[in-house]
Amino acid sequence: MNSYLKGIFLTSLSAILFGLNPLFVYLLQTSDINLIITLYIRFVGSVLVYLIIIRLGNIPFVFIKDFHLLFKLFISSFFFLSTAALLIYSYTKVPSGLTTVLHFSYPIIITIMSIAAKRDTFNIPLAVSILLSVIGVILVTNIGKMEFESIGIISAILSAFTFAIYLFMLNDKKIKSVDNNIFVLYLSFFSLLILIIVSFFIDNPFGNLKKIDFDVISVLGALGYVVASALGVALFSYGARKVGGPITGTIGAFEPLTAVFVGILYFNESSPDYYIVGVGLIIVATIIVSLFSARSRKAREIE
Repeated sequence: MNSYLKGIFLTSLSAILFGLNPLFVYLLQTSDINLIITLYIRFVGSVLVYLIIIRLGNIPFVFIKDFHLLFKLFISSFFFLSTAALLIYSYTKVPSGLTTVLHFSYPIIITIMSIAAKRDTFNIPLAVSILLSVIGVILVTNIGKMEFESIGIISAILSAFTFAIYLFMLNDKKIKSVDNNIFVLYLSFFSLLILIIVSFFIDNPFGNLKKIDFDVISVLGALGYVVASALGVALFSYGARKVGGPITGTIGAFEPLTAVFVGILYFNESSPDYYIVGVGLIIVATIIVSLFSARSRKAREIE
């Protein structure tokens, strides 16, 4: 299997792992832990997983001394951590499938950011994608009736923006020069460091610890969340480097599909016709903008 096909396969696997995250978070939070503790479990666990991978793979660890590179990694970690926090919070307010579908609008946001940065130009496919996405969001959220908490919907949409900014920063040449395994380790470490700093400014960040009751289900949820998140990020990062951002965004359609399937199967979430149509429109819009971006970039390379 060549590196391109391997990138497609691993990216597809990462999308499925991300789609399972809502289930693992739900199982984990049956122990009555709050958002902050959930984030600590994820990033402490991720750091340990990456250290084990680096150790077992005999991958040489690199101490990055370039201050500007470290600063860029730190800022990208802030948006990465923000994405995780917004998604987890949204899971507790609206159906997990809806959260993931709204989050999946990030490829369109990235394209708009590229246009603003003059890396891409505004075009008809992008206009069609934006229109389809807006219609899709209206359908899946059922804005007319607003059956869900608006704060949950806003959090899911904001997560698309924070993740888009994170991915946009990964285009930096210095960040791309870092080995993927070392990159994801620094990403998780800085995310954990930022979380620790933020915790000092939050009154009682861990809530009532006496109420926490870990059982087999919550422990399995924690393990699943850590492994799915850590491997998902590593595989996604590898795939994005091998097949490119646009194709990665297209393959990422497996994420909302997995989340919607899990939501219907495990959480008994309703799926009326307008919801299914909305999901389809958002996924189609993302595929259109991703494929067109890939073609336009290839055209510029030829020129």
